[in-house]
Amino acid sequence: MNPLSEAPISIEPFETGGYPVHTRTLIVELLQDADSRMRALATILDLRKQGWVPTGGELQTAGLIHHMSLDVLVDAASGLIERFEPSQQVVAFEPSERTAGESCRDPVHLLRGMVGEKLDAGNARRLRELFGGPLGCSHLLTLAQLVLSFLPGTIAREARNMSAKPAGRESGERIAMRVLVIDGFERRDGNQEIAIQLTDVHTSPFAAMAGMLDRFGAEHEVRAIMRVDDATSTISAHDVAERARTRTELGAATWQSRSDELGWLHGHPVMRGLAPGLLRRYGAEPTREPLLAALINFAPSYMQSLSPRITRMIEQETDEGIRPTVMDESGVSGFPDSCYIWRTTGRMTRMRLARRGQASD
Repeated sequence: MNPLSEAPISIEPFETGGYPVHTRTLIVELLQDADSRMRALATILDLRKQGWVPTGGELQTAGLIHHMSLDVLVDAASGLIERFEPSQQVVAFEPSERTAGESCRDPVHLLRGMVGEKLDAGNARRLRELFGGPLGCSHLLTLAQLVLSFLPGTIAREARNMSAKPAGRESGERIAMRVLVIDGFERRDGNQEIAIQLTDVHTSPFAAMAGMLDRFGAEHEVRAIMRVDDATSTISAHDVAERARTRTELGAATWQSRSDELGWLHGHPVMRGLAPGLLRRYGAEPTREPLLAALINFAPSYMQSLSPRITRMIEQETDEGIRPTVMDESGVSGFPDSCYIWRTTGRMTRMRLARRGQASD
């Protein structure tokens, strides 16, 4: 038994083990727009800290590997989506001869199909229909899902607050901010630890302020640490807690453990059935939305943290004098139909199949 893998984890104190591998950050800022409209400005950033991965004939090294954004406008009174504008500043695949001119940006216009939809429980399904799997980009889809998850609760909160204290909002005033940061660490025993921190801050209107702290309306936080067993890709240990507080509770609110109710996570595969399990338990409960938003982003962020492992596997195969096959077999370079670039009829998939054929000759 490896004592490193058996060491307990805890969010109190919030400490992890291992060296830093990857950080994924998702930010959603909600602003007051004209009339009853609410504007969401959202960003997803992936910062690779270790390793490199061959990607489309290029080496995707440590550094900023994804930077994508959304600008969404919603009529808060009706829930009608009036703008859904995506952008991709940094992507994995730029158009080139190697990609036959294909790029991660090719399908991005499809997300504009959300214009005219209303905020409701069917938004996640509609997003998948428009942009899921081989139709789009999994990273931008993740960001869009987070935006549409955060908006309804914030709109409802704002309506209650304005009814109780009708102070009004200035144009461009920040209503709320969500920041979700997920850090991946690799331990000496080869296992991974993923640290998750979600922070929602809701503001009170500028017009209602008397002192500086009056701007603070409410805060909801989720913290989690997940340990993943390298050999089985299952969750071997976890600790999760939440804290919610208002202006008057700043010094008194305490963290509430969620680890017991999440006991079913122990031994659960990271990549199979985790999201459906979370949605079954929390998808219909608006008060559990922050916890769901934090945990449902665990698996895709974990995948981003595997690059050092892939680098070592390639090094090992090379040292043994064999052609590196890990990128063809592992799926880390893209599962079939996981996104537009890795659709079964795409250039990258055809290149992968051709390499396999050459290796078997």
